[in-house]
Amino acid sequence: MSLSNFGKLKINKRNKSGDKETFIETVILLEHCWLRTNFLHEEVKIDLWNYEENYYKVIENLIFMKYTEDVANLILWYVYDRFDADGKILGLDITFPGKEPKRFVLKTPTELWNLVEKINKSNNKEK
Repeated sequence: MSLSNFGKLKINKRNKSGDKETFIETVILLEHCWLRTNFLHEEVKIDLWNYEENYYKVIENLIFMKYTEDVANLILWYVYDRFDADGKILGLDITFPGKEPKRFVLKTPTELWNLVEKINKSNNKEK
């Protein structure tokens, strides 16, 4: 397949360093886009939501294709809803089978990755 029909389209090859690094980079980029969208809307009074909504939907769909519903919802919560109105990071209570609920305060994409891995391992034990 030739991509020459797309003109000067630049396609970056997938990062070969592994899933963790790709996940972290993706979460950082998605969060950056989300913050930029909100800044333009709230501070500059430019509403690009109708333009950007389909891009977000594509990304969300890909996340749901890759992860279980619970993990996908966790990732999207991290990007969209982890801060309260005052900018404080919210905690999230998660209960693993046979254990007491535990509160997680996720400050970085690496912490999110570690929790996703923990959830995936727990889900695999249940099968």
